[in-house]
Amino acid sequence: MNTTSDVLIIGGGIVGLAIAIELKLRGATVTILSRDFKQAAAHAAAGMLAPQAEGIPLGPMLELCLRSRQLYPNWIRKLEELTGASTGYWPCGILAPVYAAEAERTDLREAAAIARASGTEAQWLDQAVIHQYQAGLGSDVMGGWWFPEDAQVDNRALTQTLWIAAQTLGVSIQDGVSVQAIQQQQRQVVSVQTSVGDWQAKHYVLATGAWSNELLPIPVQPRKGQMLAVQSPDSAAGLPLRRVLFGSDLYIVPRQDGRIIIGATSEEVGFTPNNTPAGVQELLARAIRLYPALQDFALQELWWGFRPATPDELPILGASACTNLLLATGHYRNGILLAPITAQLIADAIAQQPDPLLEHFSWQRFHQTKPSTPPASLAASSTPAALSSSTHVLPRSNSVLTHAVPALAQADITTLDSPLVIAGRSFHSRLMTGTGKYRSIADMQQSVVASGCEIVTVAVRRVQTKAPGHEGLAEALDWSKIWMLPNTAGCKTAEEAIRVARLGREMAKLLGQEDNNFVKLEVIPDTKYLLPDPIGTLEAAEQLVKEGFAVLPYINADPLLAKRLEEVGCATVMPLGSPIGSGQGIKNAANIQIIIENAQVPVVVDAGLGAPSEAAQAMEMGASALLINTAIAEAQNPVAMARAMGLAAEAGRLAYLAGRIPVKSHASASSPLTGTITQ
Repeated sequence: MNTTSDVLIIGGGIVGLAIAIELKLRGATVTILSRDFKQAAAHAAAGMLAPQAEGIPLGPMLELCLRSRQLYPNWIRKLEELTGASTGYWPCGILAPVYAAEAERTDLREAAAIARASGTEAQWLDQAVIHQYQAGLGSDVMGGWWFPEDAQVDNRALTQTLWIAAQTLGVSIQDGVSVQAIQQQQRQVVSVQTSVGDWQAKHYVLATGAWSNELLPIPVQPRKGQMLAVQSPDSAAGLPLRRVLFGSDLYIVPRQDGRIIIGATSEEVGFTPNNTPAGVQELLARAIRLYPALQDFALQELWWGFRPATPDELPILGASACTNLLLATGHYRNGILLAPITAQLIADAIAQQPDPLLEHFSWQRFHQTKPSTPPASLAASSTPAALSSSTHVLPRSNSVLTHAVPALAQADITTLDSPLVIAGRSFHSRLMTGTGKYRSIADMQQSVVASGCEIVTVAVRRVQTKAPGHEGLAEALDWSKIWMLPNTAGCKTAEEAIRVARLGREMAKLLGQEDNNFVKLEVIPDTKYLLPDPIGTLEAAEQLVKEGFAVLPYINADPLLAKRLEEVGCATVMPLGSPIGSGQGIKNAANIQIIIENAQVPVVVDAGLGAPSEAAQAMEMGASALLINTAIAEAQNPVAMARAMGLAAEAGRLAYLAGRIPVKSHASASSPLTGTITQ
């Protein structure tokens, strides 16, 4: 048994090395187990430090990237002083040219807006200025954005410098060691089994990049990227290309020694190796269009690598299911950029001082967590949100079962169910309500309380435009007690829905819900029947999941679409019972049943329910939750109907958990037919 006294890091790439150095500088003893240092993804990267050029949206990921970019100058200085080696760090800025045909590119415009919102620089250069600033650009480049605070580093030089720094500091690096299993007992890692024996430590860190799910069931998959390099000719005038060019489908990164990196493809082909003619041809064609002089430069090298990609393309950082194992993987295309901040955050977590930012990158966002202890009672779980002392609602006990069930039986009932979990967040109520169509704000306020709901959906566009019935809505509810579900109502295309979802996330932040990334996705071009567009919904869902949203898509009761949305990473699926506001009840029960039986995410029946009996029916089928608006808002007494719907959701859920009797074609007597009194 090989024993290390403090920390064992599995993975010897840039992330593992950076963490090891940070821990060693803090006084820990550290061992790295590395299968093959040369296979690390950092060797195959371009070394861009480009959170702004990439257009990362406002939110935790952008904060993570900007914090890491800010650390870079001092981090590099310490490494170079320690080793005497150069990392090729170059704060050269990044230029994002725009072709005439894509002058309205929203991603770059949003990148500039994000830059301003985050307090950093971004500047638009028109056609004359950009061609003057970087000579030799393609003739159809009509302008571009300049991000002066983005930078680059020579990824290969940096990786080698980190290796030397780790060795200089006394980190024990075991290269050529293949980790075969992580042995766990009672939520603790007790040892790591390798090709050269078992290893033990007080703390463990998994930093194996694209290979992470070979050891733990976390959703990290390889994303192959092909790249190439050319050499610019010697010139007395200096380097012909001095700006990093970040296009919509490639990047061109000049080094100070005249080497120019061109990348990269993004291929979901597993660990299939090698460059391909198609991949190289694609890169060269795009690069020559952007910077035509490249066609005459000497082709120097071809290579490929495997990025560690997660479903939402965000890293997995922090605590794992084991109390002494931390995760630092899934960095996708930002591993080099995020190396210093990852090292800092992981070291802080080992020191029992975890940064709150880590919560946004937890592995649990991809799982429906189930509590290990018996959950609170299904019926007793709904705690109405207080709105104001002057609001009058129907009286409601903490539990519909409290007065009818003896204490012992009540305790048994509490073990039947667990909370509703959506994107890692737990809710006790399984009824969601809306805010539209009420005759008054007061009716809406009282109905929300009476329903016992904990999630209320809000139409972002209607709040923004102060549409009738939505004036003052943001102030009407206590958002410290109710979770806002912004929705994209009114959006007819995927592009509209994506933009409105981003606004909704910012609206939630303004109301105090900083970590709210939920969005109810509606893409509805049909103005008569209000049926959702399946293609647009899927397209928007894919993009929003990539941006870190917990997407709750409203769909037709289409089992195949529901499964596809689940596969792209949606937090729920929300099939309609019947057309919105129709009150027809559940008209497609067979399809909804198929969706429920096959879904691994919560199924929320949304739209068309008109009566509590229909709400109970949906829950008895096994739906995870309901979203009801019109049936409550347009009832003669919306407050009474809200309470009825809340009780129906509880009753239907409890009936589903209890298990109904089978339907029979014949009678079955309630009383026994034997042992009766006869004359």
